[in-house]
Amino acid sequence: MSKKVEQIFEKELSQLKNIYLVFSSEEYLLDKFEKRFKDNFIEESIRDFNLSYIKEEEEVFKKIASQGNTLPIMAEKRFIIVKAGNIFKQKIGNFELLKKFVKDIPKSTILIIIINEDLSKNKRKEIIDEYGEIINLAPPKYQNLDKWIKLQFKQRGKRINYRGIKILEKMFNNNLQQLDSEIDKICTYIDEKKKVELKDIKKVISRDRRLKENEIFELLDAISNREKEKSVYLYQHMITSGEVPQIIFAMITRRMKLMLIIKDLKKEGMNYKPIAQKIGIHPYPVKKIYKYVDNYSFKELEALLDKFLQADIRVKTGQDQVEDAILNAIITI
Repeated sequence: MSKKVEQIFEKELSQLKNIYLVFSSEEYLLDKFEKRFKDNFIEESIRDFNLSYIKEEEEVFKKIASQGNTLPIMAEKRFIIVKAGNIFKQKIGNFELLKKFVKDIPKSTILIIIINEDLSKNKRKEIIDEYGEIINLAPPKYQNLDKWIKLQFKQRGKRINYRGIKILEKMFNNNLQQLDSEIDKICTYIDEKKKVELKDIKKVISRDRRLKENEIFELLDAISNREKEKSVYLYQHMITSGEVPQIIFAMITRRMKLMLIIKDLKKEGMNYKPIAQKIGIHPYPVKKIYKYVDNYSFKELEALLDKFLQADIRVKTGQDQVEDAILNAIITI
């Protein structure tokens, strides 16, 4: 991220401004900023009482003023994160309420407004610049994109050369969400190997997206819904189509782990939206998994995850072929 952003994260809580407007055309960057801000400044133990989200456009400025004037509970600051679309559009009324609030915002309140649009030419945002800070998270391009891709591999303990970087850029441009997903798949595929080779990239990715996302998620949903015959059929079809079994395995085990976490939080009475916020995942997949977790008991989920982990051990110790090991685990659902 930019030097301006890094300077924010170097500050102490007491040094933060009371208002931040963060905007970008790239949702991936906004999600990363939000997660990092929460990890840096909002302790897990105070979030239930001192962190509020506003996600509806209706009466948004009234809600900001109301919640923003609430004092923190046993903490130094109260945080409000607004993710209600572009609230700086001309058609949204009562903008005077926001103007009045930002002028008199309590020192104990920190307001973060997150907008997934380019506001560079929006004049309404100037009120924030006067009393807070505006952050434009521009997606990296050209040499900056080269550096970004290289850094993503480095953070995963891998190295990639210039030709590999250019192949990824040619296929995905600067779609950071897609790039991040494909980089994850490549690193999963090469496992403990440190250097990414061109053949690894070509094995995992091709123009027709050999690992079709809709098919892998259909398989995950079938397993989550205990549809054994469908799961076996989808898995075998993917393998005969040339899909990479290591990636399928990694995504299945990740789903099992998520199901255990979500089932535990659901048992505590939490709905899918607060669960998504708590574990830092987009609400859409959480909503899907939320309805599936009742298909398994805790004991059954733990046993199924153990089956897949044992399958991994059998493959790594040469006792089984990876395709057969995964299939044998799927059959046990």
